[in-house]
Amino acid sequence: MSALRIRAATRRDRPALVALLSGLSAESAYQRFQTAIGAHPSRPVVDGLLPEATRGVALLGFVGGELVAHGMWARAGRAAELGILVADGHQRQGFGSELATALLADLAARGIEQVEVYTGAGNRAVPRMVARQAPGADRTLDGASVSWTFPVERRRVVAA
Repeated sequence: MSALRIRAATRRDRPALVALLSGLSAESAYQRFQTAIGAHPSRPVVDGLLPEATRGVALLGFVGGELVAHGMWARAGRAAELGILVADGHQRQGFGSELATALLADLAARGIEQVEVYTGAGNRAVPRMVARQAPGADRTLDGASVSWTFPVERRRVVAA
């Protein structure tokens, strides 16, 4: 059993989310946002990671009392875009995959049928996660960006 405890995010989690973002290395921040966010993330960046219920869902992952991961989906037309970040010291422990599993289950429960995932071509974690979660995903390379599109399965999603 994993040490990760996942729960829905609320606006009250804003300070913890700011701390998580502030603690990311420049490389980890860039891998998630495709731009620098700086040591003090702006209010619009943080607010965008806490979507209103009509636009999406954000989930937080805790180890003990420490926020170590954030995952979200946001509506993108008839599909949902998925995004996940894990604190540097907690990467490669399966926490991102656990969040992906929970997010995909939430999408299925809400009847959303299509997922889109975007990343830079240099990101190695996202392709591994997509290969585990949706081995048949359609992959598109567009310059320095890669996107995957796949249906939300109505079955239990396989975790890493």
